Amino acid sequence: NPSTLGDRTLTSEDGLDNISLLEPDPKHHKGALKHPRLAPFWRESATEEMDGLWRRGCFKKWKIKDLTEEQKQHIFGSRFHHKIKRHTKTGIVKSLKIRLVVMGNNMTKGEDFTDAFAPVPRATAGRILMAMAAAEDLEMHCVDFSQAFIQASWADLPEEAPQI
Repeated sequence: NPSTLGDRTLTSEDGLDNISLLEPDPKHHKGALKHPRLAPFWRESATEEMDGLWRRGCFKKWKIKDLTEEQKQHIFGSRFHHKIKRHTKTGIVKSLKIRLVVMGNNMTKGEDFTDAFAPVPRATAGRILMAMAAAEDLEMHCVDFSQAFIQASWADLPEEAPQI
């Protein structure tokens, strides 16, 4: 059963079906790029992530010398977060995911951000949808959006995020 890496299908010919179940997720990008078999896949996944972020206007080029001292205080580092996704039953590698994350450990609440808003549906919502589809004899399809958090329209978000 083929899996995907971005737009490319992973097959048994890629050699990912015999990756050890004990293979840990890389902790650092340098280590991922030194992996004897997975390095090309990690490199491809990182390129895809960065291309998507640039294409969607998430970055802006600037020169540090042109920034004020106050602006320099609000520059934060980033790093890649690596995840090996596997099929639940077989353990075979499904995909290699990379996300660029901001290292928020230097941020100050109220100064660099005010709220954190991450809408995530609960499992019961999924079960209710499946029950409704079954009751109406409807088909359901699963979709995985690449960089969905970036593709969302800010206009679709509520004025005030619900407090939980």
